Amino acid sequence: MLTILTALGCWLSACAPAPAPASPPVAQTSFGAVSGKSYSGVRAYLGIPYAAAPVGDLRWQIPQAPRPWSGVRRGDQAGSACMQPASLSSSNANINEDCLYVNVFAPEDIGTSKLPVMVWIHGGGFVTGSASDFEMANLARDGRVIVVSLNYRLGAFGFFRHPDGVSQGVAANLGLLDQQAALRWVKSQVGAFGGDAGNVTIFGESAGAASVCMHLVSPYSAGLFHKAISQSGACALNEPKSTGALTKPSAEQLTASSLDLGGRLGCASGADQLSCMRSKSADDVLRASNTTTDFMTKGFIWSPVQDGVSIVGRATEQLRQGQFNRVPVLLGSMRDEGRLFVAAEYHLPHLLPVRPFELADVLVKEAGSDALMRSKLFDAYSWWRHGSLDKALAAMYTDSIYSCPVMADAQDLARHVPTYHYEFSEPRTPGIIDPYMPLGAFHGADLRYLFQAKLPFSMLDLPLTAAQQKLAGDVTKYWARFAYQGDPNVAGLAPWPRFQANGGRSLVLQSGQYKVQDIGLFQRDHHCDLWPQN
Repeated sequence: MLTILTALGCWLSACAPAPAPASPPVAQTSFGAVSGKSYSGVRAYLGIPYAAAPVGDLRWQIPQAPRPWSGVRRGDQAGSACMQPASLSSSNANINEDCLYVNVFAPEDIGTSKLPVMVWIHGGGFVTGSASDFEMANLARDGRVIVVSLNYRLGAFGFFRHPDGVSQGVAANLGLLDQQAALRWVKSQVGAFGGDAGNVTIFGESAGAASVCMHLVSPYSAGLFHKAISQSGACALNEPKSTGALTKPSAEQLTASSLDLGGRLGCASGADQLSCMRSKSADDVLRASNTTTDFMTKGFIWSPVQDGVSIVGRATEQLRQGQFNRVPVLLGSMRDEGRLFVAAEYHLPHLLPVRPFELADVLVKEAGSDALMRSKLFDAYSWWRHGSLDKALAAMYTDSIYSCPVMADAQDLARHVPTYHYEFSEPRTPGIIDPYMPLGAFHGADLRYLFQAKLPFSMLDLPLTAAQQKLAGDVTKYWARFAYQGDPNVAGLAPWPRFQANGGRSLVLQSGQYKVQDIGLFQRDHHCDLWPQN
């Protein structure tokens, strides 16, 4: 009976045969063909190797070219994230030392013209994160750009300085060399996906933004990109700092940590230590590395250093002198960067507000023995000015680590290249609940708008308001326009003035009320007179 009714229904409605499943898209690289998947108006090719697996004898070596493959490689699943500790800042449970992969996203209706390429470098303090933390489909489709996201070695796997390696001329910043290898892959292969290898924009947030600065000053990155976007990551994040709110290692300290890692792995010092360390499992190396994600309270152990190979000088000084790869730059920071770190490192682990001795401890570290400086800091970051000790500590982190150093970078860059500065001030991005203070425009909140996707560390996946959705669309337009022409200005959106070294102006991004802000007001609000840049 069912067969008769079905046949009758088809006769009455002229049923057509069910369409055959669409074949997956295929791109032909010089290493082999790779298939992808189509969804949400994009073609995505995931988990493509840009370098050989850095395992065995290749651990702590410069990245090598990937091996070609025969047939069609499946590209419908992202590759493993690089080795890293569990963290709220990354959504990845699948980690592996074999992790040097890229993902490529292209608009479905790409046509025959080559599109600008945007290469995403993820953040995570150089110890966590991966290419697949964020969904790139919306940016590729709505911005009509090719988006490439990449993994790079992290922690002790990516930032490691052993005397045997130094004697062989191996750079300490292997994670940076991975990024450069991925950029070389983009230059030679992105045409197969519809991208213009002559119009590449690197962009990143936090440690990814600090990586962008390293590419600006690294001689090995010359010619691999044509524009740069830096979100919440000053060049000073790459420079040694032994005291204060955020400590960072020198090359000598990184060497000491690397040798200490060998001891914890049971590898005796001497000529065979590095070989012994390479024989240990990746899990053993990760456990022995004592990697921390408490950056404000414990600082960095494994991070980029001036190794004399990949980074040959102080990035801030190179920018000041104009000794960098000169390309247009768009950069900025969040209004309340530090609130995320106060929430993550003080509030949520202990369910306690910031206590007076905790704020005093950080202020004393910043001021040292300078009594006048200590007095000024206590006044600027007093609880009565900010409403609570929690907000005061967060404001100090915001000003000293992000807002003022990023503004200083903008001033130095603007003397040599087209520069555009912003402050992101949207105060109520959904995602994280802190019982002791509203998070405001916290570190990383802008990524919810740029990628129009849930943040990996969000506790609540709540939708954006209509006004916030418009802000998200506008951010996509600004960023994509900059990738096209090195100038973010788009017809119909608020004008974005080019930043000037003296008397510069920034665009404040907040739903419903974009405005242009003078540098003097920005510096006053963030107490930049107390945080002179070296």
